[in-house]
Amino acid sequence: MGNMTADRFWELLSKKISSEATDGELHELETILLGHPDLRHIADTLSILENQVTPFEDNSEAQDAFQRHVEKILKTDAEFEKHYAGHNRVVELDDKLRTRTKKWALALLAVVAASFGFYLLTISMGPGKISKQAIQSQVTTKPGSKTQIQLPDGSSVWLNASSKLTYGENFGKKLREVNLTGEAFFDVVKDPSHPFIIHTTVVDVKVLGTAFNVRSYPNDANTETSVLRGQVEVTVKNRENTRYYLKPNEKVIVANGLVRTSNPNTKKQEYIRPIVSIQPLTYYYVDSSIVETSWVENKLVFQENETFSEVALKMERWYGVHISFEDPRVAEYRMYGSFTSETIRQALDALKIGFNFNYKMNKDEIIITK
Repeated sequence: MGNMTADRFWELLSKKISSEATDGELHELETILLGHPDLRHIADTLSILENQVTPFEDNSEAQDAFQRHVEKILKTDAEFEKHYAGHNRVVELDDKLRTRTKKWALALLAVVAASFGFYLLTISMGPGKISKQAIQSQVTTKPGSKTQIQLPDGSSVWLNASSKLTYGENFGKKLREVNLTGEAFFDVVKDPSHPFIIHTTVVDVKVLGTAFNVRSYPNDANTETSVLRGQVEVTVKNRENTRYYLKPNEKVIVANGLVRTSNPNTKKQEYIRPIVSIQPLTYYYVDSSIVETSWVENKLVFQENETFSEVALKMERWYGVHISFEDPRVAEYRMYGSFTSETIRQALDALKIGFNFNYKMNKDEIIITK
């Protein structure tokens, strides 16, 4: 790879990270990545780390942090200098670009510094020895935000708000395994010799190649797996590892935790196995969009069978706010609606028209009242 191509790669990547790349520049970056697969992992790693980096205030602060990371690594691992011999080029590149686009040059420098700090975390066995098991890639989204990534095998993942996806360095070598907290839509590249497995706290989902959605938020009542294309195997962990096989247009709903019932003989509360049900996907009656995956199309949709408290959880993630109820009876209202570009205040005002409630709002804190 020539120096001009390398310079252009870093330039385009930094613009993408700081959200200043044009459609043409994004296409150019993708063309470079297709011609140089070795750069794909770098681009993916830096894009992942970018979600976790606190911006630096100025160029000197970023430079200092960058240099501190490099010096620590050089002292710890003699092989690092050879393996990351190009890091000086990044610093030099920043010097050349400082007067052109300071914002995105700083963004790249911050991310590269963070990536070297991430590399330090993998060193746990002394100089020159790396614990491969410690290397994990992680993607997280904050409330009110979503992201889309491409995994090393080419599979695409859309990550909903307040979610986390992790996978190991050996992803794709024997198995393709990821861990999910929250919600994600997967479009998995077919590879019969390497099953794709999603681990959540309640279920494991195994596929060979398909498109499906998994929702597994810790504070939700249920975990859902919804299939659009292909077949999916779902194993329920707290049900003696019972397996369910889903076809297109089906979903499995598993209660999070064990369901409590009353024993008629002892009149005591007892815990039983989690409730599991297989249902067809839900289509919104207004535009026939699939409710379970509408968020991928930037639609917040809920139907009459959802309580206001369940809707509130979705709105919290969607808008990045916190909603509480002054009257618990209002939390049990059954609601329906669909929102795309509306603000949280516009959405609440629209719901007020059809349902009997009021609200108080102080910045990101919302209290629902009677």
